[in-house]
Amino acid sequence: MSTKLIRLCAVVPAGLAGSFVAVIGLGFLPGEGLVFAFLGTLLVSLILACGWLEAPVARIFGFARGLRPGQRSVLDPTLALLEKLDLAPGRVLVRLDDDARLPATPIGRRTVIVEPWLVQGLYERRLTTEDAAMAIGHAVASQRVGPSRFDLAARLWALPWMLVFVVVRQIARLFSWVPAGGFAWHLRVVVGVLAVFQGFQPGGDPAIGVAAGVLVAVSYIAPAADRAWRSVVQRDADCIVAQRGLAGSLIQLAQWQHGSASLERVHRISAAAEERKQACAQGESVPAGHEGNGLVLAHPTALR
Repeated sequence: MSTKLIRLCAVVPAGLAGSFVAVIGLGFLPGEGLVFAFLGTLLVSLILACGWLEAPVARIFGFARGLRPGQRSVLDPTLALLEKLDLAPGRVLVRLDDDARLPATPIGRRTVIVEPWLVQGLYERRLTTEDAAMAIGHAVASQRVGPSRFDLAARLWALPWMLVFVVVRQIARLFSWVPAGGFAWHLRVVVGVLAVFQGFQPGGDPAIGVAAGVLVAVSYIAPAADRAWRSVVQRDADCIVAQRGLAGSLIQLAQWQHGSASLERVHRISAAAEERKQACAQGESVPAGHEGNGLVLAHPTALR
């Protein structure tokens, strides 16, 4: 199955659910207001799909800002290396908050968001240029192998649904101490079936019942399709980065992220690196890179 088809399985249900949630949330508006809101969203989506306004919208959706002069100077050697490896991003932003996310994530067509701890690690020399190049280059490779043209437009349509999903999950986590609380969340399909059943009972509202059932179904389908899509993109991006000579840092990142569960990913990365070595031995043209010796990429909290 192609990455585009898998992506559609995640984006379309989330977009439809987001539209439904938005209609409910904007129910206080008159009919003309809903029409104008829909047309306005459609117009903004078309603008984003054409590649315009990516910089400000990526800052909003990514909760990020532009690089400050000091951060830019720290990243300059990394960006220069990425230019040589043909993995340079079109735009680099830095996230406003700081947690243990991926060191760099793609958004839109040409933008990569880096975590503050990645820049700080480079400045303090706990990370190397190759480590940072691997992280940013992997995000760029993910953009190239995954359908990124409509990324921001899809995020816009799915935003209401994602807000509801995040709020519901946070509430579930807050009450996770309740006996069988987490189990009840995993069995939300039962609630969906009951809602559909009640909607078709005398005095019930079939539209509300079906809508509730669809939202519950989307809460299963969209995340599963999104995980499958990210897995396919990660696999292809791993091969691209490893063939650029940054396999050592990528293996360390995989081991840090997944621990013992990283065995298959590490094997895949090593195989791609071995293919590169064989190509070099046969005199084939490959992008210049740094083989390294398994450079360690670690979040600052992991060094304590």
